[in-house]
Amino acid sequence: MRIIAKKTLREFWVKHSDSEQQLKSWFRETEKTSWKTLNDLKNDFPSASILKDNRIVFNVKGNNYRLIVKFNFDYQICWIRFIGTHAEYDKINANKI
Repeated sequence: MRIIAKKTLREFWVKHSDSEQQLKSWFRETEKTSWKTLNDLKNDFPSASILKDNRIVFNVKGNNYRLIVKFNFDYQICWIRFIGTHAEYDKINANKI
């Protein structure tokens, strides 16, 4: 899976250092996968929440942070759409970001 863009995660963990190890772990795990469907993804990340348009919300660091990623399973690409605190997440429309 090709992930666009790690820079977004890196900039976030510089501000929130307690998220660094979990975000790096998520990146490595996702990068080596070849999920074909949302069900494949849910097998690896059962707590992930499925939104519209192949968007997925991952809880990071005990749900202190939220990561929204949009997947294109056919092309094996995912785009990081949002990473933020739980309070920041509550202020956005996760289905449209």
